[in-house]
Amino acid sequence: MPEICSYGALVGLIGCWRGSNGMDESPEKVGLQDNPHHETIVFEAISDVENAETQVITALHYRQVVQRKANNEVFHHETGYWM
Repeated sequence: MPEICSYGALVGLIGCWRGSNGMDESPEKVGLQDNPHHETIVFEAISDVENAETQVITALHYRQVVQRKANNEVFHHETGYWM
């Protein structure tokens, strides 16, 4: 893993973040349906990536999971990279 200082302003994101005050509003035939939810997002430092042998890109991998409070059902799961 590269040195943490190479992540600049993103260094503060590395770790696990949780929230429980989310509200998803989805349109239904009879109006809006409110779905309170929990959300967890994990940012992990990964190795630098060489791009076309001329550029070094520092990246964070993230994984986001959103679950309904009513039954803990996952209704959004996303993974990706911030570079």
